[in-house]
Amino acid sequence: MAGDTYQWLYVWEGCVQAYKDALDGVCGAVVAVGVEVTGAGNLDDVVYYYADGKPTRYAQVKYAADASTAVGEEYLFKPSGDGGPSILQKIARSWQTLIRNGEQVQLALLTNRSPDPADVLLKGRDTRTGLLRPRAEQQGPRSERGRARARWAAHAGLDQAQLLELLDVLEFHLGREEPLQRKLVSRLMQAGGLHHDDQAIMTGIQWVTQQVINGKRRLSLTDIRAAVSKLGLLAGRSVGPGTALNGEAPALVARPRPVTAWQPDRLGVHRAVQEHDGMKLPPYIERDHDGELRRHLRTVVDKGAGMVVVRGDSCTGKTRSAWEAVTACVPDWQLLYPKSAAGLRSCLQANVLTSPTVIWLDNAHYLFAEADGNRAAEDLLGLLEQPPAPVIILATMWPTVFDAPGTNPKEKGRTRHIHSLLDLARTVHQPRAFDTPALNRFEDQARGDGQWTQAAAQARPNGELCQRLAAAPELLDRYRHADHTAGKAVVTAAVEARRLGVRGPLPLAFLEHAALGYLSPDQCRKLDRQTWFTDALAWARTPVKDVVSCLQGVLAPDGIGEAADMVDLSDIIEQQIAPERWGIKPPAALWQAAQSDLTDGSDLETLALQAFAFARFRIARDLFVAALDRGTSSAFEGLCFSYTETHRLRTSQGLKELCDQVDRLRDGGAGLADLGTALMQLALAGETVEYADTLRPLAEELLTRACREGNKDAHLALEHFLHAQGRHRDAKALTPPAGPPAPHDPAQLLHDAASGDATALERLRKVADRRNETFHQIAAAAFTASPALWSWPTKLARAGAPELVEPLLRAATDSGDRQARQRLVSLLDDQERTPEAEAVLREVAATDMYALNTLFHRLWPHRPQAARELLTEAAQAGHILHVLTVLRPLTYGGRLPRDRRFAITAIRVLARLGYEPAQVQLARTLLAEVDELEREKTPHHYLLARKYDEAHQLLRQAAPGHREARSLLGRLAEQEDNYTQAADWYRQAIDVGDYEMFPSLLQALRQGTPPDEDEVLHGLDADGSLLSPW
Repeated sequence: MAGDTYQWLYVWEGCVQAYKDALDGVCGAVVAVGVEVTGAGNLDDVVYYYADGKPTRYAQVKYAADASTAVGEEYLFKPSGDGGPSILQKIARSWQTLIRNGEQVQLALLTNRSPDPADVLLKGRDTRTGLLRPRAEQQGPRSERGRARARWAAHAGLDQAQLLELLDVLEFHLGREEPLQRKLVSRLMQAGGLHHDDQAIMTGIQWVTQQVINGKRRLSLTDIRAAVSKLGLLAGRSVGPGTALNGEAPALVARPRPVTAWQPDRLGVHRAVQEHDGMKLPPYIERDHDGELRRHLRTVVDKGAGMVVVRGDSCTGKTRSAWEAVTACVPDWQLLYPKSAAGLRSCLQANVLTSPTVIWLDNAHYLFAEADGNRAAEDLLGLLEQPPAPVIILATMWPTVFDAPGTNPKEKGRTRHIHSLLDLARTVHQPRAFDTPALNRFEDQARGDGQWTQAAAQARPNGELCQRLAAAPELLDRYRHADHTAGKAVVTAAVEARRLGVRGPLPLAFLEHAALGYLSPDQCRKLDRQTWFTDALAWARTPVKDVVSCLQGVLAPDGIGEAADMVDLSDIIEQQIAPERWGIKPPAALWQAAQSDLTDGSDLETLALQAFAFARFRIARDLFVAALDRGTSSAFEGLCFSYTETHRLRTSQGLKELCDQVDRLRDGGAGLADLGTALMQLALAGETVEYADTLRPLAEELLTRACREGNKDAHLALEHFLHAQGRHRDAKALTPPAGPPAPHDPAQLLHDAASGDATALERLRKVADRRNETFHQIAAAAFTASPALWSWPTKLARAGAPELVEPLLRAATDSGDRQARQRLVSLLDDQERTPEAEAVLREVAATDMYALNTLFHRLWPHRPQAARELLTEAAQAGHILHVLTVLRPLTYGGRLPRDRRFAITAIRVLARLGYEPAQVQLARTLLAEVDELEREKTPHHYLLARKYDEAHQLLRQAAPGHREARSLLGRLAEQEDNYTQAADWYRQAIDVGDYEMFPSLLQALRQGTPPDEDEVLHGLDADGSLLSPW
């Protein structure tokens, strides 16, 4: 393949990306592609121009007919044929030219040459992003990596700070053989609704070639769209694969009962303090959020199906508000209360919904965190699309956005349906406190009970009436000032388990063994072997004011009575005490008790991920294996990831350990695919392993076995692996695994109409005229299918129904679909209806990152007051991270002084208010300014010292609650050769989950000497001491 054709293939890829981005309406879309543009130095081969202020991407394409010379220092430092600058020098000079005027850029080197496995910096390349940072900046100047940095910087004519800035934006996409690149372009064309065979790709390349011959150096979206149409590249619509329902249904299936047959305490309403015996509810005082909640319920009733979420802290009255709303709005409905994700799935599979029903999900943050949580959310999405009867999903949740525990690299995929479901929900925020008029009304109605009036009087200072009625302050005081040492230890063990992600009921055997880790040796000696745990448990289960205790009973597995060997933790204790223990090392006894006494494999998998994040690598391994022993096959993915991250997989022993585990899995080839893919990546990256001769054959064997078991990921990986080895015929001979039947798509009528089906188009028009529930279901599902189908707005307009596009997009936007909102904004912009587009964005800008960022950059700097007000509203809504994300690019060097001044001032205000992310971001900005000043010929030493000291002070303020602050403080201490302090900060960072600081900790402990690679394998013991080889 000629070098020019290889380059034009990348140009065509950019054109397809621009075409697809326009169809999908993505934020930061490619809007034009440049070819050999002027003013970009040697980075002119392919240029991507983006919308929404995203940095322009400049790339150099290097094709070699003989690609035997790998990319490393020798290749990058080699002078050009005429003795001119090397590739690295040209890239550095081009970069300096491009950023001279403050332009933000992204750079790339694209080549079919493979990386040099011996190159120190390239070994740390992230194969997903192509970037050498952050690993390139790790370890000190005397390490092998530090010396490599010095060589690169000297050769490029940069100082090391400038080199790291360059490496922050320079991607190395290596080993891109022509067949692999064709395959990637083919898939992109398919996703964009285009023909994607070899002939179609060649047609695109030839079009690019002709444009270059004609002297055209910028291919606009208009040019690309015209070419796609003229060249006949538009294909018919394709349907993406669906997902099948997995998992066993439990034996017990809950049944709906009339709302009036339920007692509120059976639905999770907290008992309240009171003078009289029994379960008597205090007077209920309606407030503003009650009206909002009931309006949402009535809207869902009118629509026939929907979800409402009440968010609030523990003991603020969420469940009582939900109960009062249900009895007021739908007292004649049925109510179904599944107690777990598996139970919910069983109910839906058993088709128990035969009449109008409320699905009651109290404390849904627990339910969705269970092993079946994501699949339960997927089932609920399907229910809302095709409800067999009117249904309201009513959930109560804590205020934080749901995040499943753990650091598994595929966690986003595992929570995708949960986030999609919550995005569709109507949300009501439960106020934490009562205002004075509401307190007065309560006191007037509560005069018959002295406990209630006392609670109201005690709540006067802060308005926290619900907390007083639930005896929350008294319960917290009982724990914090416990007079029973062993009892407090048992509760602390339960808190720690919940903090680390254990969601199931807590076995008493686990608490008994784990609690010993929270007692001193002297306290343990004083325990009575026969009675200590019984006494401790009795203390922990003693109710405060006859209302609530630290530990509570749970329903027996057979659904009758209370379980004899398990308890649960009070949500009051969990929400208030668990955050206070952030950064405290869990004792060895807790890890050991989990391994021996926890019965839920999902809980063990979660704990293993947490142990790994704390650099307790051996403990993580033991917990992963224990999870596998309990039948949780997904734990192998985490085990494989941990061995890959610590380089243990590169050893023969590590490989044997993983092979021993994968051979016993029965998971449809998922484990084989995970291990085979990990080995493939090692092989393609040229990494050094102890079993080099068998690496490639073993990777291929594992992937082949996974393919035989029907694993699609394995098929894609094996296909890529064979192409990368030049075995294109073998790759083409692979047979893809059969997929499950596609699920019903509520928007099928829309997609059929958009593809030109006249009958479907006429039906769609009739549905749109009625604006009935079918219309809203179609709109809500318009962007839930394969991304290849998201181009329906453009196709529908071409099919002769442009008048339907905006109503459908607006209805989809009203359902909470973010993709629809982006497409609606683009449509309004195309029609020059800018005020309406901004109104759509403004409606959700306080809570939606895309809307905030897009609208801010429309307003700034031309309407600065409106831009400031926009950020203020987002900050007041609690979305500080959104605000910081918008401001961050304005602080970069090269931006206009006005922009930097505004951004830094705003960040400083947030930092002074105590927001830790703002403190860290401001510190980073100040340290970057210090680097800029140090590069000046006559640096202002006083100004340098002042900025450095302020950054240091900000990081210290943030460190108690911010992981990155601890890591940065460690690096600053190491730069000052204060290795003792650096090691202390690195330990603190590791203890809150930054396992990547473990090599830095080793280096600090060795007074700046980089650790051997073998030392990094072993990690820390529970108490933080270094582990010997295991």
